Amino acid sequence: MKKTLLLQTALVAAAGLFVADVASAQVKAEPISVSLGGFMEQNFKIQDKGTNANTSQQAESDMTFGRPNTEIWFNIRAVLDNGLKVGGRVELEGATYGDQIDESYAWFENDSYGRIEVGSTDRVSSKMNYFAPAAIPGIGTTAPAEASAARISPLMWYRNSGNDVQGINVYTASNRYFGSKVGKGLMLGVSYVPDGCEDDSVLGTVSSNSDTTTGALSNALTSCGQGAGTSPFGTKTSGNLKDMLQFAGNYLESFGAFDVALFASYNRTNVEQRATSASGTNGNSFLKGANGLTGYALGTTITYNVGDGSTLQVGGGYRNEEVFAVRAPGATVNTILGKESAYTAGIKYLTNGAAAGSIGIGADWWTGSNVVGAGASNVAGSDMDYYGLGLTYQLAAGILLYVGAGIVDYTDQVKTTSTGDYKQTFGQTGFVFNF
Repeated sequence: MKKTLLLQTALVAAAGLFVADVASAQVKAEPISVSLGGFMEQNFKIQDKGTNANTSQQAESDMTFGRPNTEIWFNIRAVLDNGLKVGGRVELEGATYGDQIDESYAWFENDSYGRIEVGSTDRVSSKMNYFAPAAIPGIGTTAPAEASAARISPLMWYRNSGNDVQGINVYTASNRYFGSKVGKGLMLGVSYVPDGCEDDSVLGTVSSNSDTTTGALSNALTSCGQGAGTSPFGTKTSGNLKDMLQFAGNYLESFGAFDVALFASYNRTNVEQRATSASGTNGNSFLKGANGLTGYALGTTITYNVGDGSTLQVGGGYRNEEVFAVRAPGATVNTILGKESAYTAGIKYLTNGAAAGSIGIGADWWTGSNVVGAGASNVAGSDMDYYGLGLTYQLAAGILLYVGAGIVDYTDQVKTTSTGDYKQTFGQTGFVFNF
């Protein structure tokens, strides 16, 4: 889930899905083996957070360590006599923010046909996307929230993404199609999540709002199919994702000195059980019983190869998603009240890619909003703008140093009393070990 903060070039195929496997593929069979990998990020920040007199937020000015972000990856791999590669990955959190094991999944891969992943991992949209390059490692538009100095989330991922919950991902072959050369062309992916649960006892999606028709989800085993008493299957939990289907594709091509990556995805999900009323006030949630909530995203990253290893990257993207629906008792059709949209853009210059001694400088921007109600009837929601500027230095292979600064401007509750507004300015420095 945290791989995005480590990408140094625009055309790393599908967030590193196939790189390790293809590079180490052998003609002969290999016995099953386990190797270690992962990353560590440590950082120090200074921030000034101002609020207005009407807000419930607390003003802050302080210097402190940022949230650490570390994972140890146990990579499992074998090659069968017929050339089929099989394996898996278990990701152990070095800093725990909700679960000790981040991802745990198995995979099967054939060079000519494609790859299947089964278990707890990110969905295809999160693994295949191309958006704006991150100015500050860990605080980009697709960066993990755990590493963020600003109080922001993975801004271009779907809110109902199904990431880290148990599901199935299927990809076309890593050698791609319709490209001018090896590694170029089209790759397609599809994900299916039958029930938004992780490891049976930890729910992957918590749906809550101030309306009594939803509430915080229980972590009881019965909610994820373990069963209780004499029941062998257990029961479903109101508000959890159900029958989520996601499609994604990216296309890589070179045109002279330019490398181009295009990305598109579509997401559709239902939410378990039916609501008991047709009211709701929070644009950040899914009301239980909603069917057919949809979203889509588009993105691109373009790299200009200046020469002598230097590159200039520009990119951006757009995401639109239905995030709230009500369904009256007995009704068969939802009333979609809430939507969320986001835009991002960024630019980054690297003197020599990920090679030792390479210096990078970048800037990125994001803006987004979610609202409940249409037009003048908007009653709740939020708007947020983010601006970042960063400087990186590749000390050695796998060792990246950085410093950066940014601004977050957040407005709570559209067209109502602003109770959560704040404007935050921050600076952050730190390092990332990629091993």
